[in-house]
Amino acid sequence: MLMEAILQALRETFPAETIEARAVPIGETFVALPPDCLHPAAQVLVERFDLRHLSTITGQDTGSAIELLYHFWDGGGLTLRTSLPREEPHIATLTDLIPGAAFYEREVCEMLGVTFDGHPDPRALLLPDDWDKEQLPMRMTNDQSIDHPTKRLPDQETHRPND
Repeated sequence: MLMEAILQALRETFPAETIEARAVPIGETFVALPPDCLHPAAQVLVERFDLRHLSTITGQDTGSAIELLYHFWDGGGLTLRTSLPREEPHIATLTDLIPGAAFYEREVCEMLGVTFDGHPDPRALLLPDDWDKEQLPMRMTNDQSIDHPTKRLPDQETHRPND
């Protein structure tokens, strides 16, 4: 993957934005972008570099925002990273550029409550039809924090090796 060329193209596409890129030792480069730049950045990847392999979209509730990571792969990894507000998070769909994004977007919608504007098929993917739409499985509740994202149920036992 021509990472320097891709980063230069993104900087040219968004001259008013500071494009933050960070390479990590596993052959992956992370690029942080504002949400409104995500779709145009993906369009640059597809149209100028024929980079169409979106491996997955992952997301997490950081407690203060919903962070989305779009993982692309072509002999090396490129992850576009963006943050959305926790209240009414939404972002443009990539399905018009990469039809395979539909599956990942539906999963993120269902698990984190992100609306993908323009998605052609936003129906539920994994949860049962009668699932309470207010209960988002991957969202932190008010009593959780980033330091302690899960709570142990009262009946769960702690098992230690050699006990």
